[in-house]
Amino acid sequence: MTERPAAHDLLAQFANGQQLVATTRLAWALGYRKMDAYGPFALQALEPLLPQQASRVPWSACAGAVVGALLGVGMQILPALTYPLNIGGRPLIVLPSLMVVTFLMSVLFAAFAAFLSLFRGCRLPRLHHPIFAADEFERASDDRFFLCIYADDGQFDAHTTGNWLREQALHVSEVPR
Repeated sequence: MTERPAAHDLLAQFANGQQLVATTRLAWALGYRKMDAYGPFALQALEPLLPQQASRVPWSACAGAVVGALLGVGMQILPALTYPLNIGGRPLIVLPSLMVVTFLMSVLFAAFAAFLSLFRGCRLPRLHHPIFAADEFERASDDRFFLCIYADDGQFDAHTTGNWLREQALHVSEVPR
């Protein structure tokens, strides 16, 4: 049984932002959803067409804060219960005295979880992205606009999508995954 060759993303090059926006709107109307745009400056018209995934950073930070708070409380209560010292008839566990360490542990763990979640969400550390090897992509920060349609899109067909993009763009190149 032979394996299918890995599909390549398609990168279309445009001379100006209006062509990029028009082609992106048309691609959205045709059903393409997994695509990204690159250019020397932000285009507000592309924001509704290129939806960003919801960030997991707040949820990770919240989970980290809860874990940190539980760990902070546990690190203070367990020794008090394991080795009880009855000094002057005071209770073993006094909640106001636990608040400072609990707060600091929750902040520490929330920050650590947020950092790791952001790092993972940005797919770091990634030293090289395949799109950097595409023809003339370095001009994306200078004077060209690019639209990349990903191969894992439901509508993607290398031949059909490639022909359609060639009609719209100045140049179309394949980007290996």
